[in-house]
Amino acid sequence: MKYIKEILVLVLLFLIFIGLFPRQATACSCAYPESVKDELNRKTAVFSGRVIKMEDENKLSYIKSSADPIKVLFEVTDSWKGVDSSQVIVSAARSSASCGYEFELDKEYIVYAYGEINNLETGLCERTALLSAAGDDLAMLGQGKSPTKQVDLQNELGNSNVFLYLAISVIILVIGLFFRKKMKKS
Repeated sequence: MKYIKEILVLVLLFLIFIGLFPRQATACSCAYPESVKDELNRKTAVFSGRVIKMEDENKLSYIKSSADPIKVLFEVTDSWKGVDSSQVIVSAARSSASCGYEFELDKEYIVYAYGEINNLETGLCERTALLSAAGDDLAMLGQGKSPTKQVDLQNELGNSNVFLYLAISVIILVIGLFFRKKMKKS
């Protein structure tokens, strides 16, 4: 019983300490995007495509953030840089509050992505936009290239964090059993 009281006091003190120093939150703020030519030079990939699948890795989590990554699978229509496959996965933050781009299924976009080719990201501060609203970009970019490699990345999405949640549950269970055993001894 003595240990439980000590642990509860420590947890309570920790929670009070956290409450004394709130973190400042700010909304997304972007500088005006560079020109189409400059963005084409700076980005890893520039392509147009239709959203065919989306995955929220934290959809089962009790704690969600506007910055949580959403993986978006595109069926590539045209490419101007970096993408030569028929499908590509791009990550974006869940919400525009964290500068994420909120994609919608079955809509077509022009995507300006950065990062490694196997780990592309985009957001609200890039030139990424609905394809129907990207007429000026398309005129500047000219004719894109059709994908040369046929791939199917549908199975790449859908691998959620089940193993992570399972591992955390096991660790919590072991800690609980340890404290229970310790309590029985005293």
